[in-house]
Amino acid sequence: MTGSNAGKGVQPVLKIDNLSVELPKGADRQHAVENVSLEVRPGEILCLVGESGSGKSVTGLSIMGLLPKGQLTPVSGRILLQDENLLEANEERLRDLRCT
Repeated sequence: MTGSNAGKGVQPVLKIDNLSVELPKGADRQHAVENVSLEVRPGEILCLVGESGSGKSVTGLSIMGLLPKGQLTPVSGRILLQDENLLEANEERLRDLRCT
């Protein structure tokens, strides 16, 4: 957070609810990330920290809509950017959001 009151009482700008992303069949495990949930409010800074292979990059790529097609597939959850579910957005909308 940038200050002691950053984000208090304010709706999240970004909210992830129970995101699970599936790996291709034959991988060493079923999910790259499983049931990830987080919130980021205005004025907050979020840092994802974890071991190699724990899903940090997959979570970030999911938020940006940049998962490699046919390799990593979101199978459950929601990624809300100001109440818009990014997992339901089309490619054009995701491009527009990345350019802002």
